[in-house]
Amino acid sequence: MLLTQDEVAKRLRCSPQKVKRLRISGQLAYVPGRPVLIEEADFEKYLEGIKRQAKPANPQKEKTGKPVLEDAGVLARRIWLARRNYQLSKPNRGTHK
Repeated sequence: MLLTQDEVAKRLRCSPQKVKRLRISGQLAYVPGRPVLIEEADFEKYLEGIKRQAKPANPQKEKTGKPVLEDAGVLARRIWLARRNYQLSKPNRGTHK
């Protein structure tokens, strides 16, 4: 079955211009012409290629039984937030003596 560019855009919930960019970049196969047609098999193949696979919460913890260290950026953000919350919880916040 052949789909038009607008039908593919509706299925992807995006604009027809986005579909056009996908075609031009070679990520989505199409049949040139007026209107541009895209085979449903090629569209399904594109969808399979962009799907993200779900990851287990802590894959290494399940294997070894040991906790996995956090990413450095995530850990730095948590430390920064903890310090900020501590400073905000002080009774004389922001005043200098």
